Amino acid sequence: MTDAGSGTVAITGASGFVGAALAHHLASQGWRLRLLVRPGSQDRLPRIDGAQVVTGSLGDANALRQLLDGAPALVHCAGAVRGLTRADFDRVNVDGVQALLDATDAAQRVVHISSLAARHPGLSHYAASKLAGEQRVTGQLPPQRRVVLRPPAIYGPGDRELRPLLDRMMRGLALLPGPPGARFSLLHVHDLARAVGCLLAGDAGWGQTHEPDDGHRPGYGWQDLLDAVARLRGAPVRAVRVPGPLLSALGACNELAARLAGRAPMLSRGKARELRWPDWVASGNASLLGCGWRPEITLDQGLRDTLG
Repeated sequence: MTDAGSGTVAITGASGFVGAALAHHLASQGWRLRLLVRPGSQDRLPRIDGAQVVTGSLGDANALRQLLDGAPALVHCAGAVRGLTRADFDRVNVDGVQALLDATDAAQRVVHISSLAARHPGLSHYAASKLAGEQRVTGQLPPQRRVVLRPPAIYGPGDRELRPLLDRMMRGLALLPGPPGARFSLLHVHDLARAVGCLLAGDAGWGQTHEPDDGHRPGYGWQDLLDAVARLRGAPVRAVRVPGPLLSALGACNELAARLAGRAPMLSRGKARELRWPDWVASGNASLLGCGWRPEITLDQGLRDTLG
């Protein structure tokens, strides 16, 4: 099935890495876009001819009405990834989802971009909030109006989360946070954008929770990633494993410093538990075959695309 479309798609989080890629892809397929952006973040939006911009937050009911008015579909990819407390994450990942659901009408369809972390809500406040947000969507919308995507680690041009790790690897050194036998899935951001486009173009795959990946089964081990970067740089990559207790201690120190500075840390004790979890392999793409989507970008190609 083609993912060419028409009509208006509302997007949250378009100023971020994933949201911008989604916006560019959907625009290229003929969708008209309406983008929600927080005040002060307008300069971070992708430059797309004809895109309508609504300034406001997920807590602004008037802005959400403007965002959704007349749009047959919403792609929700805004989310909080930094925080100290469960409330910090819930404010966006749960309450923000509820505000959007309250603003939708009976005909609008919702693509909810979640995270593979939602499989293990006990690991962190972030993971728990992502599952709770999913549950709002699946509990309040009928199957024909909602679909949940739980992508694994996403990478590609513009990525800021995996990029520091990959950059160090390109310089010949890898600081590995996971246990030796850990396995994980990866997905290029452009393949994720294509999956969303395919879902919006038809009815296949709706009413389900999908865990897409790049088709490499059963995921990757750390050595697979090291070998791929070594092929790209033309030289081996030296690996240094970060002990779990040290990673947890760094998370605790970050939390203390964040409280003193009044900011939200990226590495917390919860994030350390996520990084130490041994199995982040997605369930795969069989559930998405009906809408005509298959991943196209291999790891080697994706790393060249990301790291040049």
